[in-house]
Amino acid sequence: MQTIKKILVVIDPDKQVQPALNKALLFAKQQPITLKLLSCLYYPSVMASNFLSSKQQEKMQAEIIKSNQAKLSDLITQNTQKNVTFETEVIWHWPVYQGVLKVVDNFQPDLVVKATHPHKTLTKTFFTPTDWYLLKACPMPILLVKTHKWSKHSTVVAAIDPEHNLSAKSELDKNILKTGYSISSALDMELQAIHCFDPSYWDILLEAVDKSGMWADVFSYDPHQNESMVLEKLRYQHNVKFAKECTEYVPNSANQHIISGDIDEVLPTTLQQLQAGILVLGTTYRTGLLGSTAQKLIETVDCDLLAVKPKGFDAPFH
Repeated sequence: MQTIKKILVVIDPDKQVQPALNKALLFAKQQPITLKLLSCLYYPSVMASNFLSSKQQEKMQAEIIKSNQAKLSDLITQNTQKNVTFETEVIWHWPVYQGVLKVVDNFQPDLVVKATHPHKTLTKTFFTPTDWYLLKACPMPILLVKTHKWSKHSTVVAAIDPEHNLSAKSELDKNILKTGYSISSALDMELQAIHCFDPSYWDILLEAVDKSGMWADVFSYDPHQNESMVLEKLRYQHNVKFAKECTEYVPNSANQHIISGDIDEVLPTTLQQLQAGILVLGTTYRTGLLGSTAQKLIETVDCDLLAVKPKGFDAPFH
């Protein structure tokens, strides 16, 4: 992902304000782009009605599609600007995420943008089942945006984990940084890289290794070496690998951040300090679940989320 030229914008047919479209338009700052506005519809009340014949259902479905096509045309009229070419598509499909994925497969966008919405009663963003499925299964980078606007100081923060065994094989960290670079360049934002080193995880592991009597097998034997010394060596190795991974896309050490602690607690605070507008993170499709870190963070951070898949990712339509 070097440049962003084609963006699929998932329109919310039941909302007046379209934050996904508003933010997608900002990608036209640096170069011409094509925006495809997609309205994926399905109303169970129409299809399950006992009062309508199959022909009447088809007619009503066609009228709803026609009405939403008109809405998309109105959105284009309201948002016409330099460097933007619009396309539209309205489909009737259930489940909605499958319809979106089929359009992704046909259109082959560089980026998919979809809005999330604040929960009515809770102080957090509400992710619908469609959001979750797209995070898991969308093969292209997908940007889930919230209602707040990006400021001139907003940054793009790429979260990587060089120590993860998946990263090297799938080039996931490289994809995260590369995508973050493309996004930050298109939006004229500063790119930051971040990695969380959690000492508690290593403390537990080192204690287990020590109690099992495998210390000399796991680590180079040194009679003067203790858990604290090994932990510092591990921390140093993280620093070295992290800096090496950042070399191509985030070469400035001032933009490289290693934080220490439980990622659920320290990352949201750090993102606020970095004025993150977008957090870029990797997601994996393992037995239908997101990676554990991504799943924990998605509803807790305040910024927009850009999910990137590993190399060779191929999730089936479910």
